[in-house]
Amino acid sequence: AEISPKVLASNTFEVNDGLVGVLGPNGAGKTTAMKLITTLFSIQEGDVFLNGLDYKKDLKEVRKNIGYLPQNFSTYGHLKGREFLEIIGDLKLNENNKGVRRHIDEIIDKLNMGEYIDRKVKEYSGGMMQKLGFAQVLIGDPKLIVVDEPTVGLDPEQRNIIRELFPVISKDRIVLATTHIVEDIEYYCNYLLVIKKGQLIYKGTKENFIKEIEGMLWEDSVDSDTMKKIKETNEVIRTIENGGKYLIRYIGTEPVTSSSVEAKANLQDAYIVHSNMKGN
Repeated sequence: AEISPKVLASNTFEVNDGLVGVLGPNGAGKTTAMKLITTLFSIQEGDVFLNGLDYKKDLKEVRKNIGYLPQNFSTYGHLKGREFLEIIGDLKLNENNKGVRRHIDEIIDKLNMGEYIDRKVKEYSGGMMQKLGFAQVLIGDPKLIVVDEPTVGLDPEQRNIIRELFPVISKDRIVLATTHIVEDIEYYCNYLLVIKKGQLIYKGTKENFIKEIEGMLWEDSVDSDTMKKIKETNEVIRTIENGGKYLIRYIGTEPVTSSSVEAKANLQDAYIVHSNMKGN
């Protein structure tokens, strides 16, 4: 599958199967972009294609190929999880009853939900509820899945459970996952889109995203006076106190102190540097 839209401020990108991380701070335009892609907002300018289907000309067919998990997903608490999925299946699929039930059973098995799927939704934990949300987007085997801030409000253990679903659901389809929490997509994403103030400031692989900041991130162990001096001219992105000294990591085109060394960047570091250097 491939999708090629122009989003928000005349930005263009094309992605293929796998997990695509859509990063940006709150209010950057991520949710607006995803609502355009999921057809919840109409396209005012530009074009969007999914597997050759034109969003303007083939809207009905496009919608058959999209699954959407909104932020803060919920449903009726009195329903059992299986009942909810069967209702969604009946609405989405034009098949006989047995076909829908068999399809839903396969999804339940794939996501390891058998232990609690027949309990009432009001008894679900936050992680269970999100898994139910992931299950409903898989109904109909869509070629594009969009998940908006999938781990917001979850504890660390629940977040790990949700992250482990990404390689399961992104096989043979595009999964666009919007988040401002870099850890959510760090290990499994194939491709990154970074949005700031409605502008697409990066599109490409995770590896190139990190490589682009080579020579721009430094670290040193300094006293408090030196740290204050560095903060006057440079953006300090990390500070760890250790025995009266401060291990700091800062952004700069060159080192401020002679003892500074270039830091080995991870995705979180690259995201912070890109956000500071572009689209200010």
